[in-house]
Amino acid sequence: MKVALKLFPLCLGFLFAVAMAAGASSCWADTSAQVRLAGHFPARSVASARRLGRLPAVTQMRFAFTLPLRNQPALDDLLRRIYDPADPLYGHYLTGAQFIERFAPTASDYEAVKSYARGLGLTITGTHANRTVLDVAGPTAAVEAAFDLQMHQYQAHSGHNFFAPDREPGVPNAIAARISGMVGLDSSAAWHTHSHAARAADLPMATPYQVGTGPGGGMPPRDIATAYNLSQITATGTGQTLALFQLDGYTPSDIAAYANYFGIAAVPLHNVLVDGFSGTPGTGAGEVTLDIELQMALAPGASKIMVYMGPNTSKGVLDTYNRIATDNMAKQVSSSWGLSEGESGSSFLSSENAIFQQMAAQGQTVYAAAGDSGAYDNGSTLSVDDPASQPYVTGVGGTTLYLSSGSYNRESTWNAGTINGGAGGGGVSAFWPIPTWQQKLGNVASSVMRNVPDVALNSDPGTGYSVYYQGKWWLYGGTSCAAPLWAAFTARVNQQRAAGGLSPLGFANPVLYQVGAGTGYGTSFHDVADSTTNLYYPAITGYDNATGWGSFNGANLLAALAPASSITVPKVTVPAAPAGLKASAGNAAVALSWTASSGATSYNLYRGTAAGQEGTTPIKTGLTATSFTDSVANGTTYYYKVAAVNSAGTSALSNEAYATPTAPLAFTSSVYGTIGTTTAKIQWSTNLPSTSVIRYGTSSGSLTKSLSSTALVTSHVVSLSSLARKTTYYFKVSSTAGSSTVTSPTYYFKTQ
Repeated sequence: MKVALKLFPLCLGFLFAVAMAAGASSCWADTSAQVRLAGHFPARSVASARRLGRLPAVTQMRFAFTLPLRNQPALDDLLRRIYDPADPLYGHYLTGAQFIERFAPTASDYEAVKSYARGLGLTITGTHANRTVLDVAGPTAAVEAAFDLQMHQYQAHSGHNFFAPDREPGVPNAIAARISGMVGLDSSAAWHTHSHAARAADLPMATPYQVGTGPGGGMPPRDIATAYNLSQITATGTGQTLALFQLDGYTPSDIAAYANYFGIAAVPLHNVLVDGFSGTPGTGAGEVTLDIELQMALAPGASKIMVYMGPNTSKGVLDTYNRIATDNMAKQVSSSWGLSEGESGSSFLSSENAIFQQMAAQGQTVYAAAGDSGAYDNGSTLSVDDPASQPYVTGVGGTTLYLSSGSYNRESTWNAGTINGGAGGGGVSAFWPIPTWQQKLGNVASSVMRNVPDVALNSDPGTGYSVYYQGKWWLYGGTSCAAPLWAAFTARVNQQRAAGGLSPLGFANPVLYQVGAGTGYGTSFHDVADSTTNLYYPAITGYDNATGWGSFNGANLLAALAPASSITVPKVTVPAAPAGLKASAGNAAVALSWTASSGATSYNLYRGTAAGQEGTTPIKTGLTATSFTDSVANGTTYYYKVAAVNSAGTSALSNEAYATPTAPLAFTSSVYGTIGTTTAKIQWSTNLPSTSVIRYGTSSGSLTKSLSSTALVTSHVVSLSSLARKTTYYFKVSSTAGSSTVTSPTYYFKTQ
């Protein structure tokens, strides 16, 4: 008979939950309004909520009419030209006054909408210089009568109470021709931050993930600059103004304490309060604090950080973005607040897009966090975050950063394993068509719709940033951290562009995609190409929907965005060949290390399967650390050389090193046997040729007898004889190959 051995494999179960919501459709007899405006009824939110009743007739509602831009084809052509380096208009941005003159709604249209609002019994509460938004207020009864609808109150599953219309609003034809929609007729949406935090005092120290030297193992300003190759860059954002979009307040003493602790300049802060927002810190104050501190960390020389703060409502969001555009004081803007694209409503998305077009025409760069729910931004289905998916915004995804002696080693897609645990946002827009700068890419997830993100940066809370908030140190992560750092990096770029007589970078995507798709990609970005995912999309070579082009290789990307031809820089010579290349074999991997070459900004790695046959095409470019682990197949000898790179060129190749990776010795079958009256034949298999040993005895604690074979085999058979009848024997089997030994658990059998 055979020995029965029970196996207990680890079983992993996956539970998939699919939430579906369907809105009821109705047919309404409409005699009072000639046009129903689409994109205002939040069907998904209403379908999954409990209706509480009508909104009281006297409730004061605050909302806004939005007006479309004028001469849209001409604006599209202008935006194409001012971001085309070959066009004479390249970099010739418009002032705010020029944009209003050429593309804003006309003053007569704006006045017509004002008159219409007053005729409905509404009060005008705010006007905007670019005439794209008109803020109004009035009682619910007036709103219902004006737009031929009813306002109802609802309670979402989360407990959040909101109001919404029971149908799309109706307006006369004459007004429908002048407005693009209304913002604020429902309050179902609440914009959220994209950050994760833990108290520094509560964190275990010296884990493999906490890579920083700051409080709690977080990254302080110096670590960020070192990791992303900016420590030797003299540009620190001098002369530049940054802007932050916020929906909460902050405590200035937290910011001052952060700057003082790390010995960096306390960049002057200028608060801009929108729509009557008080600026009092609330539940989202941690987001505001980390954004300010991280911008200050990477652009300590900036002239000013403008903190735009508005209420967390759809009207508040739109008005705050519009204020940043009409002020036009900051050329680098960051937003770490977002909402799933499907929850924003088409009317809101279009109105928001008009504002971002104005920013692009004025040379303002806008970065937005791509979300912390991976590819499932709405929490259940493949979706992306707004405004990161907007076509004139640079969406910033998330990575996990790995350092080697404080220097950059590699990055993977940030993915904690679940939607709630956190993962870098990215995917395909359901609203925006694919922009021109993505159309020629061969590896995007969609060839017809906008792909997100565009770039990425360290966002894993486990490799996060030290932030001082509420008088204490915290460790923060999330794509909320990545967006302000990209904006701060752009302040450095714009300082250097100004020194070379160039205009500001402006809308970044055209040039970022040009650099990414060009020959300089390997040194300008840190490509994430290890197949890690954001819960769905894998990181592959070049652009992908998990990390975009990757993170910035600071000095190199800065040089690409602020061309040396326009700037006087010290003469750079080609570095010497690296020395001391060593290779160590592992399991399906070869660990490489070498001595740094003076003047090198990165290294290229070459590989072959025969001595002297590494070739001329590197397998890896843009390495900034002096070590690398190459993932390869076992059983083959690999030969390596490395070259040093800087802006002057590539060095000669280093010495050659080689290694043969080998899989560790392991059992490849269960242990089984045939049992007789006084004999037993025990069998097992291993993956590598190895020796055979069985140790046995009549007590599990005393396996004093043994039988072995020195033959190197993979199928092992050991026959025991002269055993006692009807006796229980305990045994273990072992196999040895070289310095590796594997040993089984203790088994038993009983002779017949």
